[in-house]
Amino acid sequence: IAILGNHDHWNNADLVAGALAARNIRVLRNGSTPIERDGSRLWIAGIDDALVGLADMPKTLKGVPTTEATVLLAHEPDYADYAAKFPVDLQLSGHSHGGQVRIPGVGPIVLPEMAAKYHTGLNRVGEMQVYTNWGLGVITPPVRLLCPAKVTLITLRRSLL
Repeated sequence: IAILGNHDHWNNADLVAGALAARNIRVLRNGSTPIERDGSRLWIAGIDDALVGLADMPKTLKGVPTTEATVLLAHEPDYADYAAKFPVDLQLSGHSHGGQVRIPGVGPIVLPEMAAKYHTGLNRVGEMQVYTNWGLGVITPPVRLLCPAKVTLITLRRSLL
């Protein structure tokens, strides 16, 4: 399951979405899909890119029961301030590239729009958690300093409450 980001839209979103679909990767563009296991259901919801103005949370969550766990894929992490107003448990984001260049004791020196507040790691926004991964790629300039590429494995567990 994937979503598109701003650079996908700035280049050719339909080409990117088509390439993903050709590899059996479902692209969510303001939609959601359930994953069922052992009689339980988890919803994966994905907005279209917020930076280019295509995100639509009401449409994305249409049909998702408010009582069931929901993970939101949102490219820009600072979208969490808006997403936290909806019944979403966890938002997974990227976009920040971790800043690409980090200074010890200071952190990232340049961050893209909509990635200034929740640019790194796990944060809480109201009742929702947001995790931002640094990702693998770079933008101009194509350099990383004290900001290695990351792939994160997240294990979700059912709450015992």
